[in-house]
Amino acid sequence: MEKAPEDMSLTFEDVDSLVRSRFTVSSVMLRDSDMVEYTIEKAPAVKKNFETLILSLKQKGGAAILRPSEYGLNLIVRKHMVYPASTSRIPILLLFATLGTITVDGVLRFLAFEGSITPFIVLLYTVGLFGIIGTHELGHKVASAMHRTRSSMPYFIPGIPTIWPTFGALIKATEPPVNKDSLFDLGISGPLAGLAVAILVAIGGALTTVSLTAEEIAKKTAAGALKEIPHIDIFSNFILGIFAKQTDGSILVLSPLTFAASLGFLVTFLNLMPAWQLDGGHVARAVLNEREHRYFTYASAVVMFVLGFWLMALLVIFMSARSPEMKPLDDVSELSKSRRVFFVIVLILTAALYYFTILDNPYFTMSQL
Repeated sequence: MEKAPEDMSLTFEDVDSLVRSRFTVSSVMLRDSDMVEYTIEKAPAVKKNFETLILSLKQKGGAAILRPSEYGLNLIVRKHMVYPASTSRIPILLLFATLGTITVDGVLRFLAFEGSITPFIVLLYTVGLFGIIGTHELGHKVASAMHRTRSSMPYFIPGIPTIWPTFGALIKATEPPVNKDSLFDLGISGPLAGLAVAILVAIGGALTTVSLTAEEIAKKTAAGALKEIPHIDIFSNFILGIFAKQTDGSILVLSPLTFAASLGFLVTFLNLMPAWQLDGGHVARAVLNEREHRYFTYASAVVMFVLGFWLMALLVIFMSARSPEMKPLDDVSELSKSRRVFFVIVLILTAALYYFTILDNPYFTMSQL
């Protein structure tokens, strides 16, 4: 279903006045009754002026894009723009389905963990895992609102209890971001928000981890209720050392909340890869040109394949060949210097996430899920 803005009063004179008040125009051409193409001169204020132009056009139901041209800059203004408006109940249905698979997963994991459960501990698990995914998507929605970019409701993806309780979520942008700054912010906001919650859930996992004697461990292992893990990732080991309660000679049994946090770290790590339409791909595209971003996409797929995430690697390669990347309306103005510096930090953070939270993580083999 599509819905047009209520105010459709833009005329050529309106468009021409809005453009000429902000830019130095070299030429103008009417493509049709709805589209006007300008050639404008490059200037330091182009980035800011384009932002204000977009806001003015949106109020009247219009839109514009800015692209490089051999004669200067190419500004194309559409006087009337139709924006998608969905009344679908699918996001709500998927939300409850995902809450259901996470809750069932929590029940089954805590039954195996302690042999008994309470509503509170299951609620804690559901809130923890859904909180990571939900806060990730909330970060995107907040960034969209800050940059006045329309986006859909989040589509949560239910998973398979005891294996993979959720496959994350996605948000569809219903219009492109204004410029590279907004594209960068839209990409990085979700992973950073989700990562912050994942750290909190990891602490909760350490606090709910139990300490058992060697005899109790032997009985539960023989009964198939527990599995011995040969190693543990650096971050979990660090958090357990601070928050977990362990008596002398006892052995720790990891809480299901530790699994929830680990899943959050994995989702964040994969999303930060600078490939295709992943969040990290949007961040990379804000810094790189199309050709450079394509190389980063292929390199990311190779890295994921080598690290064992071959299904994700194949998905990235397949989808990047079929689905176009997201481009900002203003694909001319440079990304801010602070965000360029932060891009380097993002790459370092991605590598650190793998080294400290994914490498040697006991949950990321099918035999231990």
